[in-house]
Amino acid sequence: MDFEDIVIGSGLAALGAVLGLEHSRSVLVLGGPHVGQYAHYDARATVPCSYLGLGGLGNAWHGVIPTGWRSNFGAAADADFAALFAHFYPRTPLRKRLGQPHLFVPWRPIRPWAELLRLQAQRAGRLVLQAELAAGFALAGGDWPVRVHTAQREYRARRLWLAAGALHTPGLIERSLGIRAAREVVSDHAFCYIGQVDGASAPVIERGTEGLFFPAQHVAGLDALYTLRPARFAFRRLDFGIEQRAVFGLPTGNAVAKIARRASPGLLAEAFYNRFGLFPSAPRYSVYAQVLVPDAYAFSGLPAQPLQPRSAVIRAATDAARRLAPYAALRPSQRAELIIPGIHLHDSLDVAVLQAHGINQPGAPVQVVDASACRGIGPEHHSFKMMLAAWQRAQRAVPAQA
Repeated sequence: MDFEDIVIGSGLAALGAVLGLEHSRSVLVLGGPHVGQYAHYDARATVPCSYLGLGGLGNAWHGVIPTGWRSNFGAAADADFAALFAHFYPRTPLRKRLGQPHLFVPWRPIRPWAELLRLQAQRAGRLVLQAELAAGFALAGGDWPVRVHTAQREYRARRLWLAAGALHTPGLIERSLGIRAAREVVSDHAFCYIGQVDGASAPVIERGTEGLFFPAQHVAGLDALYTLRPARFAFRRLDFGIEQRAVFGLPTGNAVAKIARRASPGLLAEAFYNRFGLFPSAPRYSVYAQVLVPDAYAFSGLPAQPLQPRSAVIRAATDAARRLAPYAALRPSQRAELIIPGIHLHDSLDVAVLQAHGINQPGAPVQVVDASACRGIGPEHHSFKMMLAAWQRAQRAVPAQA
């Protein structure tokens, strides 16, 4: 079966590529199996780091979209960011917020597979979705330079867009081309507890019909994003909250219901604040930071093998965030060793190796559009910006000639 474009993956980056390929005469998405498989950061299996199946980790994404441009790794213009945002949230004005460190939390997060199904209905046969796992690909000459095979069949294409995720794309390239493109380390965000402050001004929450905006804060010269959250119940005790989070990990799916079952009033109060912006005023606040940690984990190149945290590297990044926290009269955490993985793995591919083999070169038939080939994501949540970068690259692709 022949297609102008094939996209491997069905998460947010894959969705961005498909949105950008609106001009393509025919697009095939190989989204992975209906019943997929999670990989986790460690043997406790509490925090997922990848999902090999329909929708990818977008199935568990909370939907947070930063409006700051602390790191514009896709070189996007404000107009492009606003246009893609408006595709999903047309009733939420955004332009005046771009460049400001706000976090938009939508009532309805973007779910990639559901969006792909909607696009399939709109494109009248030009978009084909298959719940198949790509086993590998090969490059050849002629009008159809790409061959992709699954357990079911082989497909031919003029272009291939790789969006299988930071842990799966490196192995797919190695199996297909026989080259070792995976780095020995992979980068991430670390979520850490900074401490507590009393008497701070309540965060100003702005609600709209499609979601709400939370304030955040940056510090010059540091890749960290700070947020305040009301400290209630046992969370008023220093370090109590991060100790609970470190035991349970970050919840996915229906977070509020899961936390309620744990019978933790403090964690439940935080969940209601994080999801709905409820009860922002409090005499005491917890200070958290999301910190960019380059080369945070040792990576074998095999998703089935647990990542190995590089504790000294992670600790150096979080310690810097603690030293420079912009809050007066801060009572610092006494459990500086406790962090939560950010579920933002990226930079798992050696870009120079890719380019030496013709991947990601301008006009090349194989393009990597997921976070595996992205290094400088900054301290903010990168998922929407990654989708934006994939959208732009696919838009710029010149339609192939039959």
